[in-house]
Amino acid sequence: MDLEIPEPATDTSLSRRGLVTRLGAAGLAGLAAAFVIDRTSLAAAAAPPDRPNVPTASDTALLVQVIGLELAASDLYRAALERATDDLAVAIGVMADNHRAYAQAIAGATGTSAGTADEQVVAENIDGFTGSSDEFFASAHQLEQVAVSTHTSLISQYESNDAISLTASIAVVEARHATVLADLLGVDDLAVLFGNDQPPLQLTGEDVS
Repeated sequence: MDLEIPEPATDTSLSRRGLVTRLGAAGLAGLAAAFVIDRTSLAAAAAPPDRPNVPTASDTALLVQVIGLELAASDLYRAALERATDDLAVAIGVMADNHRAYAQAIAGATGTSAGTADEQVVAENIDGFTGSSDEFFASAHQLEQVAVSTHTSLISQYESNDAISLTASIAVVEARHATVLADLLGVDDLAVLFGNDQPPLQLTGEDVS
């Protein structure tokens, strides 16, 4: 879904002080950490008895590529942070840290290295993340939606409880990111605020050695 940018009724500069109230940056960081550390899985409760707990080789191949997506998102927020001020800088820093924390959590769960950012994701989004305020909000919203869609599409492919629970935990917080970013643009369409029709990235794990 291409986010339609309404005519701004209020200041949408990168120093807007209402951001922390809406985003609750400290609370968001705590919530993200709780999801990553606890990772209580709703899916695991209904898991078949022969489902493995730890990520399988197939899971790991996909999750290593997901690490690249999360690191790319973190790098993009870091690029935006260079021009942000006041409250927005705090929130952007939180979102950058969240995405990096997810990459590290996945690396820990799979026993792999932290990996590198997906260069294609960075290249396709860098202009929006370093553009005007509205361009940043729209680009960040779209990327969060793509990330959520990607995580959701992969859940059915994972074989282990840990891969499913960790992915679900990450997707919940990234969906909250997207909702807040749309709200900051002044979007009041509930289908946009709480819906997602962005296509997932097509990750196969085939390039993982």
